[in-house]
Amino acid sequence: MSSKFDEIPQDIILRLWRACNRQLVGVPTHEESKITRVPPNALAFISRLYNFFRFVLQKEVVPSCFQEYAQLGIKTGRIVLSLHHQEFMDELHDFELRGQAPTQEYIQKESFGAFLYHMSEEALPALGVSLALASGVGKKAPEEYWDTVQIVVRFLHVLPLVNMMDIRTGLVGKFISLQGHVLKARSKRLRVATADFICSKCAHTLTHSLPQGQYSLPTSCCPQCKGRKTFSLQRATARYIDVQELKLQEAADERTIQAGRTPRQMAVEVEHDLVNACRAGDVVQMVCTVAALKSDASKRRKESGSTYELFLRGHSVSSLSESQQNSDIHTVVYTQQQLQAITSLCHADHRYFGLPERRAFPFDLLVRSLCPAIIGHHHVKAGILLCLLGGTPTNGIRSNSHILIVGDPGMGKSQMLLAARQLAARSVYVGGNTSSTTGLTVTLTKEERGETGIEAGALVLADQGICCIDEFDKMNKSHQDGLLEAMEQQQVSIAKAGVVASLPARCSIVAAANPRHGSYSMNKSVSENLNMAKPILSRFDLVFILRDRADQSQDRLVSSNIMNLYRNCQGNTTSWTTSAQETNLPDTVKAVDGRVLPLSERLAWVSEFQKQPLPATLVRDYIAYAREYCKPKMTKEAAEVLKDYFMQLRYPADGRRNGDSVPITTRQLEALIRLCQARAKACLREYCLKEDALDVVELLSTSVDQVHSDDNGRLDRGRGGAGGVSNRKMKTSFKKELQVIFGPGGHCTMDDLRKIADKVGCGLSEFPSVLDELRGNGILMKKTDGSFQVIS
Repeated sequence: MSSKFDEIPQDIILRLWRACNRQLVGVPTHEESKITRVPPNALAFISRLYNFFRFVLQKEVVPSCFQEYAQLGIKTGRIVLSLHHQEFMDELHDFELRGQAPTQEYIQKESFGAFLYHMSEEALPALGVSLALASGVGKKAPEEYWDTVQIVVRFLHVLPLVNMMDIRTGLVGKFISLQGHVLKARSKRLRVATADFICSKCAHTLTHSLPQGQYSLPTSCCPQCKGRKTFSLQRATARYIDVQELKLQEAADERTIQAGRTPRQMAVEVEHDLVNACRAGDVVQMVCTVAALKSDASKRRKESGSTYELFLRGHSVSSLSESQQNSDIHTVVYTQQQLQAITSLCHADHRYFGLPERRAFPFDLLVRSLCPAIIGHHHVKAGILLCLLGGTPTNGIRSNSHILIVGDPGMGKSQMLLAARQLAARSVYVGGNTSSTTGLTVTLTKEERGETGIEAGALVLADQGICCIDEFDKMNKSHQDGLLEAMEQQQVSIAKAGVVASLPARCSIVAAANPRHGSYSMNKSVSENLNMAKPILSRFDLVFILRDRADQSQDRLVSSNIMNLYRNCQGNTTSWTTSAQETNLPDTVKAVDGRVLPLSERLAWVSEFQKQPLPATLVRDYIAYAREYCKPKMTKEAAEVLKDYFMQLRYPADGRRNGDSVPITTRQLEALIRLCQARAKACLREYCLKEDALDVVELLSTSVDQVHSDDNGRLDRGRGGAGGVSNRKMKTSFKKELQVIFGPGGHCTMDDLRKIADKVGCGLSEFPSVLDELRGNGILMKKTDGSFQVIS
């Protein structure tokens, strides 16, 4: 190729232009012969881009994408080049401002970015022609080579992103980029790209192009024949391309979706190697052109085909879900200001936020900033934060933790779920009373052509994020069973209607539930309070019980906080000032006497010290950064702490037999490891330290004490969701002995009841609670003379 653009033969430029507009590799079509010149506007950009590419390819360090393109041989038949949009535009801008092109002339001309946005059907071929000329691809090939080859140019990661709700008729024909969830990926189908037609007059064969698969006849034959509408189709020689239709839904983000509006969905059509580039449930960034398609509704309404629907023609697909599986690929891009804030929070440099010297760990500040409207419940917030951070991915073992919050109404469970949803980079919020198994997992749909399609549910859409399920107790048992595989194997499998598939569901589940009878009863286990199956209850790493107890000091604090929220609803809620009295408080890591403070005291201290929470945007960025860049490894010291705690629960020190111990299995040990890794992520550390393990042990101890303890504070294996029955067996035996000895309607005294208690092994400390439960369930009735009557 010539070093000067003016010396390049116009015939070569025209052949390359046809190659960049060709639908399929093969014989040139009849329509290509009608293209006799390159559009003037495109030709001007080809000249400018040609000089740019020659400058880039002559560098000592050539960008990898250009190297790959230059090394392509002439045997491929289809040349595909993918360019990073931002890097390309920066290189082009620097080149034309560096003096390699006339600066004044460049200012007077239209920029390539605007040309690409408004006329992508000319900009992309112009880019392909200029790069082919500059790189010399096929320069040793015969001239006929460019009559059959196809050149495709794609841009990846085009910015800025367009909200799907803003796509209207004004964007038809525009080159845009958007991000969303793939709800449905239809099966691949074939579409006719070119077909051969034989003229009935002169028997000449024409290769006719069928744009978008719409059937049409050639308008004329060869110049000698000039036949019109006298052609017969040769179906056997038709050439096809692969086509797939996707259903894309905008990301469910409260910051972009208006209240009361459902997320918008649009159809996307992809071709060639973009087919099967993504699957249902993936989060993708799609670069496409907005187009209009005739609607089927116009036929039903007899509108003569005047109604059209908007759809998207895909140019490139970047699956963010697949990118996150590769630790070497990072999809989150941060500004310098965001990185400075994340670094300051990681190193506890409070001066960046206008605070005094170092006082609190990042983990403590993050817990304080999670749902600040809810006072207390520090351990619950800490558990939610660890679920948001997640553990280190390991082959065959899930890295996501699950948490269940059970409590009386009005304890702020739903508010904490909403706060978790707002802080997660990818989240789905559903209600258990309005969800079904297919809505949570996958749905099989019947397509127009009789094919069966797969539509992703909530768990699949929450892949690499969290799924918040409110009113978990209202969910049908059969629907709860549909969560078993997703919670443990982190995938959703389906084998129905001839479709056998598995979709990834690598998400953390944060669920909230109310007790069956309005308030939590300590006389019943968690499973009995929720009417929930034990297998699904055992899959939660942390279970917290919130009880509405009368506490004058706590109630005064909660009421004051609520009044302050309403009083300051129009004021500044991001103040970072502290009083002089607070600056004299001790460090949160160590108390005045030098002892290490436990997690509960530190979190309570930070709530008093940190009057205003961290900005939600900072917490969101920090969590996303930690999830993507931090992969902590377990140290020997941390492993010893977790192992000792595990053995302590398996074999209690009080000498009880193993049958009465708290039901801890290897599943809970894996949960400890995941939580410890998440705790290390909160400080952006590469290794799990002993202090991380101690915090996790305290957190799980709180959960175990709440779930497996009775009103007297004793651990009871029967109260757990996954354990056996120890205390409950004794209560059942007590009831049977009572009915056998006295029968329905019989009378007994307190001494008689104590004899039965001794017989079934009920101790003196357990006897009052057993008696209260029998009376509460209507089995015993106490009379005025102090005796008891057996009711049933």
